[in-house]
Amino acid sequence: MAATAEQWQQRSGEDSEGTAELMQDAAAFKSKLGGFRKATKALLDLVFIDAPHLIEKDAHGEGDNEGGRAWWFSGEKTFSSKEYTDTCRGFDQSVQAVEQAWKLLGPFDGILGFSQGAAMTSMVLAMQSLDQTECSFKFGVLVAGFRSRSSAHDHLFAKEGLVKVPTLHVVGEGDLIIPKAQATEILPFFMSPSVLYHPGGHFLPTNAETKPGYLAFFRKMSGMHSGAGEVV
Repeated sequence: MAATAEQWQQRSGEDSEGTAELMQDAAAFKSKLGGFRKATKALLDLVFIDAPHLIEKDAHGEGDNEGGRAWWFSGEKTFSSKEYTDTCRGFDQSVQAVEQAWKLLGPFDGILGFSQGAAMTSMVLAMQSLDQTECSFKFGVLVAGFRSRSSAHDHLFAKEGLVKVPTLHVVGEGDLIIPKAQATEILPFFMSPSVLYHPGGHFLPTNAETKPGYLAFFRKMSGMHSGAGEVV
């Protein structure tokens, strides 16, 4: 974690909680988001948390490195964003991890996730709409997000427009891991989705073409939630 509860009380502006992708820990995710943090530092104060589940180095799943962490597994110790399954291991513990961060370091204004972390973000927001979590995020950012293929999560995608808070969805036109069709499949379940397309692949872009899109969304959120970020 990047801050204590006492440090949080001294902050101003908006905070987003960052959930890392499959097979990345919070430190690696923070490092990869260096350009994004620099571009949004006037608007965001980011806190990064680890997924609770360790991945064995010989496990075969999706991700860009061996070892690391996951939010849940769709197999014994593996994960697929594309294969339908009745297996869902570790999801409840991950929800508890997000709620624990909310209690100890929050409250937060928004939640941001990448890849499997974005899928986790979508379900936390859905649970929030169903009063199934203690969290109360005011917006969400999903980078390369997708709908979980675990049947245990079907109830979170049973109603279109379920998630009422504003969301920003960042979609890579050239993403081969979470293709555009899969990343946009989830949009109907959000009432107010904004979509930022970029020509690249499976990453969070911070170039001159995409930066205005981020800033416009975060400025809008800041205007909607003046004074946000203080402990209440």
